[in-house]
Amino acid sequence: MKPKFNPNKIGSGELRTPVSFYQYAPSNGPEPGEGALAQVYECFAEVYSASMKDIEILNSGREQQQLKFMNTKNAVTINIRDSFGEYFPDTEHYAELEDDRYSKIIDGQRSYIRFNVIDVRPNLKNNDLITVLLAVIT
Repeated sequence: MKPKFNPNKIGSGELRTPVSFYQYAPSNGPEPGEGALAQVYECFAEVYSASMKDIEILNSGREQQQLKFMNTKNAVTINIRDSFGEYFPDTEHYAELEDDRYSKIIDGQRSYIRFNVIDVRPNLKNNDLITVLLAVIT
């Protein structure tokens, strides 16, 4: 009996959209608040619309934040390569998808929409990937 090789459904050809992850740096001044954004990681991702499972996560809210994400303007799910320790997304981070469909033009300059990282989970079908739920919260 020969074992049958099943190739991964998601290869490097599907990871086409550049994505950058950011984290707010603490403010340098005496006043409370957050300062400028600091880029913590960038990679390529497979982007698709949020599934029913992801929408349920949005509607249920997060225990640590004690709020519901009912006022979500835009939600997407991305698959990124697992960097095996170099970077793991956190719900404190923000992401920008560098795609024209996720941008707006303000004063003649293209600005990418900043998404909140809502949920991070390993992809159980493919150990090389991490699934990240992103949403714009109002």
